[in-house]
Amino acid sequence: MRFVDQGRGNVALFVIGMFIETSSSIIVLAPILVPLAMQFGIDPVHFGIIMVCNLACGMITPPFGGNLFAACTVAKISVDQIVRQLLPFVVTVMTCVMLITYFPQISLFLRDLVYR
Repeated sequence: MRFVDQGRGNVALFVIGMFIETSSSIIVLAPILVPLAMQFGIDPVHFGIIMVCNLACGMITPPFGGNLFAACTVAKISVDQIVRQLLPFVVTVMTCVMLITYFPQISLFLRDLVYR
């Protein structure tokens, strides 16, 4: 059941990242979601890494990714021209997000090495 809940949380943060800028999302959502994550036994550092990765991936994903539109403006190309080349990067980032989500040792290794 926990895997399903984490997957839903990833999807929700990913979609929020598509619509709202990452810093704003963190400021608004972190005080609400961190206590909930702690109640479910998720480490706050681990949850923060999951949150930032999901929101950042949402910022580069069509149809509403803010960084995608900024990159298209700077490069002077249309969104249609960049989406096809963007797909492998989005798949790679989402694979990394899934690995980080389901294997917390990946994201907590350095912290545990230094502080324990």
